[in-house]
Amino acid sequence: MARRGLFRWKIAVYVARIASGIVTPRDFDSKVLSRTIVEAIRNVGLQLRDERDGLLICPICLKGPFTKRGYFLHLTRLHYYQLIQLVEAEADRIVFASRIAEP
Repeated sequence: MARRGLFRWKIAVYVARIASGIVTPRDFDSKVLSRTIVEAIRNVGLQLRDERDGLLICPICLKGPFTKRGYFLHLTRLHYYQLIQLVEAEADRIVFASRIAEP
């Protein structure tokens, strides 16, 4: 159980780093996670990046404005479970789409 919790925490942190702009999606890579999960993390991170007039706004709860670090902390502290659910749903979507595309 502890290992699963560690992976979930890492996934949430990766998504929050991409969403806040601390790490660009192109620079993010993980040798531990599968390619599907890495792609899902990138997609969710980009979906959660809502910048208005140079300030970050949370699209989940519409709070803000945040600095990069503030938005990262906001996502990991308040929306931890939502981040995990979004990545799981996106990974399922990617797998389903790849199965349909295969002949």
